[in-house]
Amino acid sequence: MGELALFLNYLQIVNYKNLSSTCFSFTEGVNTVIGENDSGKSNAMTALRILLDDTYYYNTKRLKENDFSDLLGNWKGHWIILSAVFGKITSEDKKTEVCAGIVPEREDEAFLKSYIKSGADNIGIISLFIRPQKQVRKKLSEITDMVEFENERNKIKLSDYEFYYTSRSQADFTDTAVYKRIVGDLENGECSDPDEDDDKILGCKLNIADVQDHISVVFIDALRDVANELGKPKNPIRRIIESVESLIKESEINAIKSEIVKLNKSISEVDQVKLVGQKINMKLLDMIGMVYSPEIILESGLKDDINSLSRYLFMKPSKQNDIDSLGLGHLNMIYMALKIVEYEVNRTRELINIMIIEEPEAHIHTHIQRTLFDKLKVTKDYTQIITTTHSTHLAEVSEIRNVNILKSIGNKSISMQPSHGLDEFGKKNLQLKNLTLSDCVERYLDSKRSVLLFSKGVILVEGDGEEILIPNIIKIALGVSLDELGIGLVNVGSVAFEYIASLFGEERIQRSCAIVTDEDVQIVEAKSKLYKAEAESRGKSRQNKLKTLYDRNLWVESFYAPHTLEVDFALANERVNSDYISKIIDLNYVDLNTIKKHKKNLKEGTDAACAETVLMLARDMGKGWYATTLSNYIDVTVSVPQYILKAVAFASREVISIDILFKMVEYSISKHQERDDNDLEMKIKKAITQEEKRDCIKQFRKEYKENVVIKFLKEVDRYCMDWCK
Repeated sequence: MGELALFLNYLQIVNYKNLSSTCFSFTEGVNTVIGENDSGKSNAMTALRILLDDTYYYNTKRLKENDFSDLLGNWKGHWIILSAVFGKITSEDKKTEVCAGIVPEREDEAFLKSYIKSGADNIGIISLFIRPQKQVRKKLSEITDMVEFENERNKIKLSDYEFYYTSRSQADFTDTAVYKRIVGDLENGECSDPDEDDDKILGCKLNIADVQDHISVVFIDALRDVANELGKPKNPIRRIIESVESLIKESEINAIKSEIVKLNKSISEVDQVKLVGQKINMKLLDMIGMVYSPEIILESGLKDDINSLSRYLFMKPSKQNDIDSLGLGHLNMIYMALKIVEYEVNRTRELINIMIIEEPEAHIHTHIQRTLFDKLKVTKDYTQIITTTHSTHLAEVSEIRNVNILKSIGNKSISMQPSHGLDEFGKKNLQLKNLTLSDCVERYLDSKRSVLLFSKGVILVEGDGEEILIPNIIKIALGVSLDELGIGLVNVGSVAFEYIASLFGEERIQRSCAIVTDEDVQIVEAKSKLYKAEAESRGKSRQNKLKTLYDRNLWVESFYAPHTLEVDFALANERVNSDYISKIIDLNYVDLNTIKKHKKNLKEGTDAACAETVLMLARDMGKGWYATTLSNYIDVTVSVPQYILKAVAFASREVISIDILFKMVEYSISKHQERDDNDLEMKIKKAITQEEKRDCIKQFRKEYKENVVIKFLKEVDRYCMDWCK
């Protein structure tokens, strides 16, 4: 059996539901599409099925108005475009009629370099244009008056559309200029003349049935009725048996036939069976008489060929009588296993096998999720798997180069590829030689850190202290958790921020990534054992490196503690946090003189003395445990270092809203009763509309002192200028 070489490399989707203009990138083996609820994961998989799955019958009778992107405004006259680019079509493949029909006669170098950025070659392309029929477009193209054009355009019905399949098109349909060239500028009263359709862009007309006969696509729903599927005539079990029938020994087949002959005879000779036959004969004699009535007998007619017998094969648990006794999770796994076996034994019969699995984590235990997904990778040679997921556990075992992340922006979603150009970035900017940057990142993304693939914003920190303390002080100070802000805080475990931050940017993950790190300016005296001259130079070097790498990257920004988190927390806002630290001193030391000395350093000593006390505490206790203990004592009066507030504002800039800020103000008012006649508190309780909430926020800013929420609002103004819209 030959191995599968050809695979689905790219999928362009234009104007289909919330996927108004985006492209998905796939590799051989297992691919993952990650996205929040309603981001378009199911829409993308449906689009793929519309294009390639011959069992998913989709035509103008099923086309609906809401299949068109909401961003179009008026959908009439616009096209839905689905285009699949296949890679690794071998010389042998090209000799087949089906492959020869989808391979461009000459590959467009500009298309390969600008669109197929991975440098793939030997491509084949299938496209579907759901567009108005020729006569409709022709009539529109001849109208020059804008009012008449709109009137005619608004007459278009869904039944006026056609499904037009082509091959060999080497065009980036997500490019607005390309789209307008083939469709026209409908909003400005222009429709392209169908007599001038450019086959270089659209491709050659294709009979899709000729191709779909060689493509196998199966869709496994998260809630598939597996028991019902296995009962259908063309279930996977029967197809598998059909494939292996020729391998069954002739002696075994003859033995089965002999047994079936005996069984048929035994059934036929049962008295009740004979009696039924006699009654039928008697009824025929009564109806048409002896001359015209044929004599019949009733006998068993079980067929003795293996193919017919396969319909009687069924699956059940070895210790139970019925497959329905299994849960949905196990049933889905059984179905996946059957389809993979079917693909394996039938691999020479198909051009490509694609298995779409929707949320495989449904009803499956966490550990099984990881094992299942990892084992699916063995199908690489004969099945390409595309799965959608919410699971961080599946993201953990996904290779970063096989991941697409969907991001919602208003009414549309875009697909982002975190590995796009990643290795080139590593070679050029990080001087990686023996390892690729994508390899490094994949080894780093364990289950804890894969949260950065799901978050709406990310904060990268360098140690346990920041990982523990920052979420706690934000929740206590602002009344809103990082989770509520959609922020994933990730401890990089060192200061190698440049590797992980490289995932974020215009080419890869378009989400805000805040780097929180220390300048490590030494504040303790040089004679102190805690003084590390090299730390300050490393801090300066780190700052220069991050500035060089990310100053032009709008999605990455660095925020620096002047010294270290522990020191800057102690010194913040004229040392108002010293009372919390004093309680830890009481816990950690026994000698009264030592306790007295450290407490004095905290409140009255020089900055250097205060820093030495804090650094000594963190060193003796361990930074993680120090942060954990400190978190138990902080309250709403805590002062949050400004660089942390800036980082949170930057990381959350895409999700900040009136409702979130109103919740912070409401929390602050309830915790800080600065006046008895608090009319703002009453106003907040009555606020319902967005305008009423906005007014409360404005009044809060005018009337209240520089508390932590006011400080955060100032940073929000800087990073989220449109938060109040």
